Amino acid sequence: MLALTLLLVALALAAFPHGDKIFATPETCLECHRVFYDDWSQSMHSNALKDPYFIAKLSNEAIAGKFVEEECAKCHTPVAKIQAKLEGREATILRTGFLNTSNEFYEFAIDGVSCTLCHQIKRSAINASYSIDLVSKKPYRAIYGPFIPAFGIEMYRSVGYFPTKSQQFLKADFCGNCHVVYTPSVEGEEIIGYFPEQTTFFEWKNSLYNPDKPCQVCHLKPSKAKVSTIPENLFERDFKHHYFSGANSLILRVLGDHDGAKRAEDILKSSAKVKLISVKANDDSIEFVVEIENYAGHKFPTGFPSRRAIVHVVVEDKNGIVFESGKILSDGRVVGEDYPEKHYDFIDSEDKVQIYESVMADKNGIPTIDLLKAMRYIKDNRILPKGFNKSSAHPDTISVGVEDDNFSPGYDRVTYLVKKNYTKPLKIKVELYYQTISSHFFEGLRETNEVNKFREELEGFALTTLVDSDEAVIS
Repeated sequence: MLALTLLLVALALAAFPHGDKIFATPETCLECHRVFYDDWSQSMHSNALKDPYFIAKLSNEAIAGKFVEEECAKCHTPVAKIQAKLEGREATILRTGFLNTSNEFYEFAIDGVSCTLCHQIKRSAINASYSIDLVSKKPYRAIYGPFIPAFGIEMYRSVGYFPTKSQQFLKADFCGNCHVVYTPSVEGEEIIGYFPEQTTFFEWKNSLYNPDKPCQVCHLKPSKAKVSTIPENLFERDFKHHYFSGANSLILRVLGDHDGAKRAEDILKSSAKVKLISVKANDDSIEFVVEIENYAGHKFPTGFPSRRAIVHVVVEDKNGIVFESGKILSDGRVVGEDYPEKHYDFIDSEDKVQIYESVMADKNGIPTIDLLKAMRYIKDNRILPKGFNKSSAHPDTISVGVEDDNFSPGYDRVTYLVKKNYTKPLKIKVELYYQTISSHFFEGLRETNEVNKFREELEGFALTTLVDSDEAVIS
């Protein structure tokens, strides 16, 4: 009798996609969730392991050991990582790891952050320490969503997951699973500390958007879908598009996803604005104030330290350019920039440039682009979200290297003074630019096969995106 029972269980499991594995590929969900699948496939979540910049950077960091690949896998290819560890296999990415098409977990890995990872998380926790049921077998595995689907029994029968209602998908904590990341600081073969690689959720948590506007409000646009239990009884149900759009339009363009890149660029352009708020022209000088306003629910820019924003100012008269600060070259370098460029409240020369960024340093305080060498930030003047309260903020979100009364939650104001001969009429133009990969991070990549491939793939793509601009004419 026991043998028959075990046989029946084995046959039942074999009927489900991917047998007794606790995950399934997104194609498993495609038949009934076409809209979600199509949205997700145009997101950085689906491209988390295909991202050529991530692969190139990882190839540099992984020199410290395979533990680095396993550390990164928990957010960039969590399904493959968890399934591999459950089966006692190695959870690596490069060479013979998950990116190798012959790897037994390749089909799970290549989909990055996919459906049956997020929808099986029971409890959220930062640094990808989320809780997932690692014991229950199909068809007794819960799959979570914000409501019970109209065809829940069909899901249970066909794919072996039992639909279970959960509201956690509507909370910012859920995004905090992978958008608060601490990476190990390594000396030799020893881990000597942990470094806050990104703290996006903590930034939001200490903003005026908490709790009424969680991440999902901006990054998952609402819509409606027709659903029914019988064809004659259609009704509408609210749902969220699964684009998960962020600011990384560059990599989506490199990957050939033009629709996804356009959405990313749109959300980037809505996240910050720049304007001239006062202009004074004397006989021998011009003084004007530039204001940058942060509309994002976190710092601008946020996330991985290679992201930065640059203020470009040009003053012209009829004879040409009188003054220029923040000119950006085609390779992403900024004219006149030191590294790290200090934060400015007052700019009166062309070699001073306002750049909003976080700069990592090693144990000796020397700037570094290597995560595993990073011990602290020696600069973080990224514009704070509105409502940011320093007294209640997480210590890893406090600004560094900013002594400026005009730098306040949600805003920064920079005064420019130009003392040069000019003739009227005069035109002042200010532009705010964004870079996913700063020139320092790009140039600092050490040569590997993955880095060489990335450099080839990036040829012909602009490293810099215009976020917003403003101008004024003095006649």
